[in-house]
Amino acid sequence: LEDWAGAPLLDRSTKSGVLTEAGRIVYDNAKRVLNLRQEAGASIAELRALERGRVKVGANESTALYLLPVLDALRRKHPGIQVAVERSLSREIPSALLRHEIDLGVLSYDPHNAELQSTVVSIDELCLIVPPGHRLAEKKTVRVADLGAESFLAHNVASPYRQRVIETFARLHTPLKIAMELPTVETIKKCVRMGMGVAFAPRMCLEDELARGELVAVRVRELHIARQLRLIYRKNATLSAAARAFLDIAKQS
Repeated sequence: LEDWAGAPLLDRSTKSGVLTEAGRIVYDNAKRVLNLRQEAGASIAELRALERGRVKVGANESTALYLLPVLDALRRKHPGIQVAVERSLSREIPSALLRHEIDLGVLSYDPHNAELQSTVVSIDELCLIVPPGHRLAEKKTVRVADLGAESFLAHNVASPYRQRVIETFARLHTPLKIAMELPTVETIKKCVRMGMGVAFAPRMCLEDELARGELVAVRVRELHIARQLRLIYRKNATLSAAARAFLDIAKQS
């Protein structure tokens, strides 16, 4: 392979050997070819009927919740289709699609990639959440200036929505005190319930806690952040019958 590539594919200065830049290119393209072969075989089998088939969907922690009603509707209409939801960081989903590792992805942003097609399937919003009994819990609306003394719990993964919050606080000359960064939305919600701070979180992740009165959502006058949830897939590619059925049900939902 190295003779064919005309470059070293492994860095042999280490005991385990790590891929060089050229090695990574060969490896990624080899995986893509193998994934294409597997995809072709599966698609041919699915031409018979939607009584069988498999679709792989990439989503992060919060956007995976959007999939629940879609999965339920798909199971009822096409019980033979198997769905695998693979959890991934949002920024990695477009690359996974282009490597043919997944069939569809769910994102809360437009990837702006000429090789990908995206369809808006739902609108979500970012909410300020506080525990019951908090000084802001009885207020329907607050201003950013009212939040300067609060301790915020934040997700430790950067996102465009987090950046918008930071920029809004800076523009309005209000300190944003991030007391703790946590790995999951579930952990953030639990810490807010325990009174450890307040947080911004997607509404779709809060429905159960809001219904049970465990958390309170408060509107912030200067922060109306809508999250457009998109299903993305490879542009001009022929989706498998199972992936097409999933996409159609998602659009209807």
